[in-house]
Order: sequence, then structure tokens, then C-alpha cells
Amino acid sequence: MRRGALAALVWLGGCTVAHRVDLSVPLTPGPFRQTGAAAVTDVTAATEGAAPRVASTWPTMFGDPRLARLVEQALEQNLDIRQANARIDLARAAVTASRADLSPQVEAGAGASHSRASGTIDNALPKRMMRTWTVAADVTYTVDWTGALRGEAAAAESNAVAAEADADAAKLRVATEIAADYLTLHYVDEDIDALKRSVALRETAMKLVEARARVGNTSDLDVLRARTEWQTTRAELIESQRLRDNLVDAMAVLLGQSAATFALGNAGGPVTVPQVPVGMPAEVLAQRPDVYAAGRRLDAAAWAVGVARTAWLPQLTLTADGGFASRSLSEFLDRNSSLWGLAASLALPLFDGGRRDAALAAAQARYTLDEAAYRGIAYDALREVQVALDDIAAGRERIASFDAAASTSDQVAQLSRRRYTLGYVDYFEVVNSNRDALSIERDAIHARQALAVATVALVRALGGGWSAQQAAPTAHAAMAASAVSPQ
Repeated sequence: MRRGALAALVWLGGCTVAHRVDLSVPLTPGPFRQTGAAAVTDVTAATEGAAPRVASTWPTMFGDPRLARLVEQALEQNLDIRQANARIDLARAAVTASRADLSPQVEAGAGASHSRASGTIDNALPKRMMRTWTVAADVTYTVDWTGALRGEAAAAESNAVAAEADADAAKLRVATEIAADYLTLHYVDEDIDALKRSVALRETAMKLVEARARVGNTSDLDVLRARTEWQTTRAELIESQRLRDNLVDAMAVLLGQSAATFALGNAGGPVTVPQVPVGMPAEVLAQRPDVYAAGRRLDAAAWAVGVARTAWLPQLTLTADGGFASRSLSEFLDRNSSLWGLAASLALPLFDGGRRDAALAAAQARYTLDEAAYRGIAYDALREVQVALDDIAAGRERIASFDAAASTSDQVAQLSRRRYTLGYVDYFEVVNSNRDALSIERDAIHARQALAVATVALVRALGGGWSAQQAAPTAHAAMAASAVSPQ
């Protein structure tokens, strides 16, 4: 008999809520793979398991006050962020509701009735007209001896924390998108300026060739080539202006404004692209809001599995009620008019057609899904960081190569124009040299743009930038200002 009771207790204990979850982020040991990065050390990593906090100072790393203001404005006005904040309120309300189940439920009520009994039925009351006045209070309390209610409350709390992390992720996404669009706009403006200068130069050259053709110093073929080159450059200018308009429209949506009325002038001023520290440990990804949110959802799924297991246990409910009832208001508060009752009920489901088994299987499947999602997000975060680091390293090398090529191509173009003026070559050589010079100049601008956008992508991939001691800045010939490490 004792062995049977002990076995029953062990079985019941196994059915109570048990919280089993593996929240370790699957990170590779050691730092990220980096090449050609600045020598910045002493990188601060986020504490494992700590709630993420999206850094708000990283926009200042680019040395453009206008960028910082746009990011701040987007965080205040973006509609996606507003929706994310509303989801936080919903999740917190769910937490309050789940915690309420742990407390006794008290209800109070009052009533009055007026009725008449039939006089033609057997055992009719002598007094057929009756009035009844009642005031009563009911108290119901479900004893959480299995821990199911506490498990549901813990799951709701984890979901609320996940909602807060989702809001941080939305803020990070919006901030980095507005920064990437703004930086792209900055370099598109540079590209437009280069194309405008090129259009003006080609128009002047075209008029010069036309004048030479009128006096017989050159052929009509050179005139056609000059016109073609001028029109082609104008078409490229129109395309760059279209791209700028699209970027401004995208920024309007991020800023919570209408694209029909939003306008943004030229960025102007140099952009400082910060150096990336060397030796960043992969653990810094713990500060990524989406990784943290996925971990909290996995935590909630683990609680849900434990709660589902308690469905095989009996539910103990305690109730108490009391009050006064009387046919007359004058006797309402009389001692004999009082009433009360106490009750305890134990409910144990015996057969439900497999409903509890299905609920447990669904909870376990949800846990498996959330675990796979958590690990997938973590691995994707590693990939995003590594891609951004590779893009930054390659971008700096491309800039150096394009700058050297741009200097050479400008000299070739100038020499070709002088040779054509002296009559040594035809205009075909001038067209090719000018086209090459413009193409290399634009490639250099695009390389700077790609480097800036890749740096913003790294900020987002790391969950809001990095914290490192300032290192000696490395001057880059392609930059309008020297690069600095973030504070």
C-alpha cells in the first residue's frame, strides 16, 4: 500500500509543471573572422541572458548631425514601432490576466424578486404572493497545487518580454533602414553632381566639335559621337535622379509621413565611416533583440509544455458564499436572515477522446518549432555579421583601387582632349577616355556608398553597434574626413 502511494506521488510529481529549456545561443567559439579591420580592441560584449538594449548613440559615429536627427525622428513617428508598442501593451495585459488566476475570485451581488405561487396545485403555499431580498458574496479559489497557473503566468511574462524585444528589434530595423537610405542618398547626390559636371563638359565638347565640323576641321562622325555621348550621360543623370526620388519616398514612409509631401534637400558635408573593431566575440549577438525575443518565446513554449502535462491531474477548487436573504426589508439584517456555505470540489477528467494528448502533442510541437526558430535566428545573425564584415573589408580595398584608377583615368582624359585639339587623334579616343573616367569616378562613389551601408548593416547585425575604446583613426584617401572608432 505504501509503495502504491509512493508511486502515485512520483507520478503526480512528474505531471506537475517542469521548466526545461535550452537557451544557449549556438555561437561559434572565438571572435568573428575579419580581414583588413582597424586595430580596435577591448570590445564590450553584452551579458548573456540580459535583456537587450538597443544603442542610441551609433548614428553619431557617422559624423552627420542630420542623420542622427532623422533616426531620432523615425523612432518617434514610425508606424511599425507604434504597432510594436501596442503589442507590448497587449502582452502586458495578458500577464495581468494570467496572474489574476492565481488570486481568489470574489463576486458580490444583490437581488430582489416578486413572485406569485399557483393556488391550484398541491401543497401550495398559504401565502401565494412573495417578495425576496438578497445580498450575497461568493469567493472561489483554484488551488494551484500542480503549478499550472503559475506556469501560464510565467509563459505570459516570457511572451511580454519577447514583445518588448520585438519592439526593440523594430526600432533597430527602422533606425538602420533610415540610416542606410540617408547614406545612400548622400552618395547618390555625389553621383548626380558628378553626372551634372559630366553633362556640362560633354555639352561644351559637343559644341566645340560642331564648330570644328562647320569649318571642316573634323568629320560629321565626330559630331554624332559627341552628341551620343552627351545624350547618354543625360540619360544616366535622369536615372540617378529617379533613384534619389525613390529613396526620399522610402524615407518618408519610415518617418511616418506622406511621400506626396515629404522632401529632403541634398545631404551635403562629408560622411565619416567608423572603423570596425578587431576581435569582437560572437557573444555580442546576445544583445540582438530578435535573438533575445526568440529565446523568450522558446522559454514560454517550455512553460506551455509543462502546463499541458498537468491536464491529467485533478483540479481542486474551494468556494465560499454568504450573505442575507429575507422576504421583508425590516428583517433583512436579522441574524436569522444570514446564510453561508463552504464547499470544496475535486475534478478529475477521466475520458476526453484524446483531447489532452493532442494538447500536449501540440505544445511539444510548438516547442520544437520555437527551438528551431531560435537557433535559425541565431545562426542567421552570425551570417549577417560575417557578411557585413566581409563587405566592409572588401569595400575598403575597392575604394583604394578605384581612387588610384580615378587619378589615372582623369589624366588620360585630359591628355586625350589635348591630343584631339592638336589633331593627333579622332574624337573616338576622347569619347572612350571620358567615358572611362566618368565610370571609374562613379564606381568610386558607389564603393563608398557600399562601405557606409555595410557598416550600417553591421550595426544592425550586432544588435545596435559596438562599444570599444577609441583607437587611432586611420586616414583614408577616399574619405572626405578621417575615420574614427565609435565611443
